[in-house]
Amino acid sequence: MSTVGRNDPCSCGSGRKAKNCCQSSKGPSGAAIKAPMILLPAMEGLRAQEVHVGQAVLIAQDRQQHGDLAGAEKIYRLILAVDPNHGDAMFFLGVLQHQMGNSRQAFTLLKLAIEKHPKVYKYHFNFGIICDEVSAIEESIKAYRCAIAIDPQPAAWGNLGKVLKQFGELDEAAECCKQCIQLQKHFQNAIPYNNLGTVYQQQGKLKEAVESFAMAISIDPSDTMAESNYLYTLNFLAQPDLQKIFNAHKNFGARYDRPMAPRPSPTATDSTRKIRVGYVSADFRQHSVAHFIEPILAAHDQSKFELFCYYNHSIIDERTKHMKSLVPNWRLIFQRPDADVAELIRRDGIDILVDLAGHTGTNSLPLFGLKPAPVQVSWIGYPNTTGLSTMDYRITDAFADPQGAADGFHTEKLWRLPECFSCFEAPTQSPDVGPLPLLKNAHITFGSFNNFAKTTPEVIAVWANILKRVPQSRLVLKNKSMAAKHVQTFILSHFAKNGVGPEQLNFLTMDNDQTSHLDRYNSIDIALDPFPYNGTTTTFDALWMGVPMVVLSGCNHVSRVGVSQMSNLGLPELIARDTNDYVNIAVNLANDVPRLTALRAGLRERLKNSPLMNVPRFTKNLEEAYQAMWKTYLGAQAT
Repeated sequence: MSTVGRNDPCSCGSGRKAKNCCQSSKGPSGAAIKAPMILLPAMEGLRAQEVHVGQAVLIAQDRQQHGDLAGAEKIYRLILAVDPNHGDAMFFLGVLQHQMGNSRQAFTLLKLAIEKHPKVYKYHFNFGIICDEVSAIEESIKAYRCAIAIDPQPAAWGNLGKVLKQFGELDEAAECCKQCIQLQKHFQNAIPYNNLGTVYQQQGKLKEAVESFAMAISIDPSDTMAESNYLYTLNFLAQPDLQKIFNAHKNFGARYDRPMAPRPSPTATDSTRKIRVGYVSADFRQHSVAHFIEPILAAHDQSKFELFCYYNHSIIDERTKHMKSLVPNWRLIFQRPDADVAELIRRDGIDILVDLAGHTGTNSLPLFGLKPAPVQVSWIGYPNTTGLSTMDYRITDAFADPQGAADGFHTEKLWRLPECFSCFEAPTQSPDVGPLPLLKNAHITFGSFNNFAKTTPEVIAVWANILKRVPQSRLVLKNKSMAAKHVQTFILSHFAKNGVGPEQLNFLTMDNDQTSHLDRYNSIDIALDPFPYNGTTTTFDALWMGVPMVVLSGCNHVSRVGVSQMSNLGLPELIARDTNDYVNIAVNLANDVPRLTALRAGLRERLKNSPLMNVPRFTKNLEEAYQAMWKTYLGAQAT
């Protein structure tokens, strides 16, 4: 976050630099009027002294930036006691309250600073950052618009594009990113290209997304997030070159494999004590990954395992608080340097460190490149290899990654669990499964609520074939990208090319809450899984709401998640061998009303009774895998 420094404009609105301002000013006669003085108490590394207000702000800033939040807070409050309208003291006290987790106080102070000093660019800009961090997206958009109105800086344009993308305004988001790039053409920056790439990805412009990420990497080869976004996007391509994708992941690993010195050799007690397992994620919050990790944290046998969570995000929501209550050792690592976190993990004595993100947003893969734990594992968050040689294992199953073919495309050893690679926890508040919509509508309604980037022209062609073969059928597409005119135009034009008109299509954007979102499935008869990038949480949501999912079997994990889910559910007849088979399964199901009615009535119970929701059994399988990994490590160290 941007903070006031010695060469930044002072908040008084004079336009002068902070180091020269708020020291003194001149009255009507021209005589100097001294600015207020403040007596700062003695603190660690600071003697008691009397200083000008402007100097006090700088001292508080320095302490805040070096982690002395209590000392900085004391100085800011002293400043406000002398000058209650001092913009910087008010604003950065608000920033500090945000850092300390006091969101309500933070927002009150930040808004008050902006109200009293409405034309200070940095107040609006930084307020936008904070709002974004706590997912107050509308407030963030407003703040960046205000900042741009004051001073159209490229950073504000870029950040506005980023939050508009989160809000689903993809067309405007792309234009903001392009404006940022245009303003920075004389001193190129990787960040706006990365942001533009993420917008293109959500718009389904995969070629343009890959090109934008590649440009970001060429500008700044150390931009880890741009490279992860590049690798993640490769998984969406309709005709993936598995060797090329694997090589790209290995190139990432070659840059970030830099292991620390090995941990001291195991002792005799290491084989009998509790195994210390550390989970690393930015998604210990309301996020799809939480559906899969939260029940495991609750079910772990803590007589055999000592649990640690390393949380790499600023959001602390109710789900975060609940997961924190399940784990004896909780560490907040957001914005901490990788080397410092690696040392923390070493001090915690972690035996098995588990990555839950892969190359998805806010990941910690460079941390895993340091190899702070003797055994490192990738699980849940990413459907491919990390590319790191320091990642020892990737947890999967034999349905998603069949023995043999998949192993050659991973730097990790694939560890296949006996049944499924993940276990689903249903939302706590779910609507009841409604009657089959066909009975009321007198026509079949297909649906897909997946990320739009998965809906490639090849997928649309197959779905169009289904719609043409099922008279008067409809297709509902729901995700946040549907608010963008470009996306709607893209979909309509590609369906039109395949002989399907707009009257058979319905677009829905995001709902305000999860219950409303799930209730949308009560208007869907049959769900269609995209390919080659299958759904995961979206498939579980559909099944939970009684909606059968037609899936296509592919050649790698990302295209075989549906195979794992349907196999474990005992519905292999919903797995297609090729696109013709996919169409036939969907059409035949649409014409079999008794079968559809029976599936709708029984799917939720079927899911509950399957390995996909058997948390104790799954956790036992996972723990046995950890024990075997640890035993293998100890055996290798003993030889």
